[in-house]
Amino acid sequence: MGTEPAISRWRRVGYAALSGLSGWFVGQIACLPINLIIAVRDTEGQTRLFVQTLCYGLLAWGAWTFLLALAAWVLVVLPLVMTLRPCLLVRMRMVVPIAATLGALSLAATRPTMFRDASAVSFFHRFAEAIPYGLFAISFTLVTAWMYILLCKRRLEHAAESAVEATAERAAS
Repeated sequence: MGTEPAISRWRRVGYAALSGLSGWFVGQIACLPINLIIAVRDTEGQTRLFVQTLCYGLLAWGAWTFLLALAAWVLVVLPLVMTLRPCLLVRMRMVVPIAATLGALSLAATRPTMFRDASAVSFFHRFAEAIPYGLFAISFTLVTAWMYILLCKRRLEHAAESAVEATAERAAS
């Protein structure tokens, strides 16, 4: 364990920030169809109103989800990144994204009773408020976890290769 290559804390924070921004961006792309459906529903066929509603809706949704992603990053991702060793996360690369997604979905599914519509007639209408949050939670957590683990894995492999080369050079001389 003492010979394992280490990744500095600043590099880990940088990897986590890059993966968090990527997760937020992919979450925006995943929620775009739902935002389009909601904008069409709210404008009732008026083209000019559709453009305004879509622009303002995407701006508000982007700012709100950025705040949600930032809170998740500061409260969950950053402490995990700073306490767990990257080699442990790389070894558990199949378990971490699944556990993160299940945790995010459980948080996205719990909503106050004031947001539940019992009089809705279809699945989409009943869960219209939960579907975008669920899509965002799934895409954000999967991409953030996957990308951080991938970046750490590449860095650890590169450090291990350079350590092997240095050992071979010392043995040859």
